[in-house]
Amino acid sequence: MLSFFKAFLPRPKVRTLAALQQLVEDEASYLAQRSVIDFSRNELGSLSAQAFDDPRFQAKLAVSRWEGFALTLADMITLAHALLQGPAVPRARLDSCLGNLYATILAAHPPPEHRSQGWDAEIAALRERLASRPDGPANPQAYAEATGATVFATLPFAPRDPIENRMVLSNAFAFGLIAFYDRLRRLLVVAPVRDEIAAEPR
Repeated sequence: MLSFFKAFLPRPKVRTLAALQQLVEDEASYLAQRSVIDFSRNELGSLSAQAFDDPRFQAKLAVSRWEGFALTLADMITLAHALLQGPAVPRARLDSCLGNLYATILAAHPPPEHRSQGWDAEIAALRERLASRPDGPANPQAYAEATGATVFATLPFAPRDPIENRMVLSNAFAFGLIAFYDRLRRLLVVAPVRDEIAAEPR
């Protein structure tokens, strides 16, 4: 019930990098966990209670949740990049700042067991993604479809229909990411965040 009302709760405007960091971290965590857990419960059906009570299953499911979080977080930061890009802030400065934001969020969490090597490869991939992103609007559905397909490959059970179920999970990520992008466009006050990025030390 609380998750249903979450989307309707009033949210403050995002006027600082710190506020943007908090928003994307909270939203990515929520979307990844909700998508993975809801999909798993629906797919397992009557077996879900038994599976979720098994610590081994929970440990494997945590892999999917962590991977979903890191990927969704990268997608959300890329969406923010699209909204913040403009002549008021040098592109290289924007790329670096949002890449650093991603690294900061991931570094704030102890590496999960399956990620003892950390997230360096994912951080480098996002930096490259931001640097090569063309001008113009972002495509949250395409981002989420790729994320959903990647997370699908990490699930701790074999879905009954891989093609259809991959699409279902990808659609869950897409629905959530599109909704997030709509909220971000309403909440993000671009000018002060751009000014903060432009004023950051090199």
